[in-house]
Order: sequence, then C-alpha cells, then structure tokens
Amino acid sequence: MAALVDDADREMADVPNSMKGHRACLRCGLVKCFDQFYAEGCENCPFLELAERQDRVQSCTTSNFEGMVAMMKPDDSWVARWEGISRNLPGVYAMRLEGEMPPQIMQFLRDKRISCRATAPGEGGSQIPPQG
Repeated sequence: MAALVDDADREMADVPNSMKGHRACLRCGLVKCFDQFYAEGCENCPFLELAERQDRVQSCTTSNFEGMVAMMKPDDSWVARWEGISRNLPGVYAMRLEGEMPPQIMQFLRDKRISCRATAPGEGGSQIPPQG
C-alpha cells in the first residue's frame, strides 16, 4: 500500500484532454493538445517558455509523430530507458517524432548541452545528441 501512496504524490505531466489535435514537444516528446501547451507549457521543458506563446508552441511542438506510450513509473520502465525518457515526468510520450526547432532554440539547447529527441524530416533515428 505504501507504494501506491508514493506514486500518488509524484508529480505528473498533463495527459491529452482530447482525442484529436495532439502535438508532441520536439525536445522531450511529451504529447498534449495545442491548448494545453499554450496554457501550461511543457512540464519537462520550462526553459522553452511555451506557456501563453502561440509562436513558441507552434515552433517547438509537432503534430508529425508516430505512436504514443503512457509512462507512469519512469524509474521502473524499460521502455522509458529505451526511448531515453526515463528522467521525464510520468505522462504520454511520442515514440518517434519529426520536426525542427528554430535555429536559435537549437543553439540554446546545444550551449546548455540539452538533448533533443526530434529528427529533421527525412532523417532516421529518434534522438539528436547535443553538439559541443
């Protein structure tokens, strides 16, 4: 029973509140609806400053992704480790996503040595390592 209490106290990212209009954060892959990203931003990536910035939501999220996985216990999930999201908050994540962030944001991520899961259109793979 103690494990249930510990899990209940754990912070969790919002799950999509609609069955359509899903978008995924290009940095971490978190899936929510556009309105949710606009209202609250990305819980894993506050440095992207998506909340109440329509231009940022549009440029830092994508609707071009494949598959979704609901991750509830990042520390215990082999899928989370395989996908490279075991350090993220519990939530719904895209399995593979495509898109490109604006160059200035990519440079910021590189400077801070923050990885980005998105791939450019036509590239394979699921993760772009930080450059530096």
